[in-house]
Amino acid sequence: MNNITNLKELEEKGILELKDNVIFIIKEKKIKYGVEGNYLYSYSGIYNDKVFRILKIDKLKIAEKTYGYKPLNIDKLFCNINWPETELNDFPALTRLAAEVYRIIEERKIKYTKFTRFEIMEI
Repeated sequence: MNNITNLKELEEKGILELKDNVIFIIKEKKIKYGVEGNYLYSYSGIYNDKVFRILKIDKLKIAEKTYGYKPLNIDKLFCNINWPETELNDFPALTRLAAEVYRIIEERKIKYTKFTRFEIMEI
């Protein structure tokens, strides 16, 4: 079991495995997920898709793009609060989606930092 906290660590690991932990850090808030057979399970509360909600991104579109197929739970009752499901044990697909979320977090950090520096310079 590994704790992954950023894109570099994920790239070094290669492919996520069952029971790895994926930790997304957004504005100093940690959202911890455990890798299951076909989704990531949130340790952070009832909404398994919390990271997508915070980032305000369409989880189904980004999942379909990174998985290469539609998430399997797209038509299920609790799809609106769950992590987009892959085919069973498709850990490469889960890894691609986690990597994309890390990229988005990093891009937004850079934009935020640039904006903050600009504001400081203007004062």
